[in-house]
Amino acid sequence: MRLASALNRSVFFALLWVTLTGGSADALIYGGLAVAAATLLSLRLYPADQPGIVLWRVAGFLPRFLADAFMGGLDVARRALDPRLPIAPGWVRAQLTNRNEAAGVLLGGVVSILPGSLAAGSGDAAMDVHLLNVTGYSADRMQADERRILGLFDRRIDSQDVANG
Repeated sequence: MRLASALNRSVFFALLWVTLTGGSADALIYGGLAVAAATLLSLRLYPADQPGIVLWRVAGFLPRFLADAFMGGLDVARRALDPRLPIAPGWVRAQLTNRNEAAGVLLGGVVSILPGSLAAGSGDAAMDVHLLNVTGYSADRMQADERRILGLFDRRIDSQDVANG
């Protein structure tokens, strides 16, 4: 499993390097060193025995994410341009169904990238989220987003990661 993970990561970093350098032959020696260093660092920071993200599942996730980002951007722009400035900023504590750290970090990143929201931390099966408009918060929607994030991983999150309650 570790060898396959290292190989997959190496291929990913090599493709990224070739993309960034335009496939320049002059950059290959540096690319080899950069790919090796990036692969080793990624294995150190996120060991191969942890659940990984499946790229084809990300492809299925992206359309919904991009639509949410677009609609969120329109909503934030509308609120900013409205002379009445209809905002209701505040914090919510979103209850999560899972305690897996990687899934929580990814969910927090996705929430933070979307306009009008910022995840400020997760832990103990909950996530603090700052919203531009708290009146529009939906716990059901947050749980649906969490399920979509969990579906990106290559294997089921261990049962001990599931929150009790």
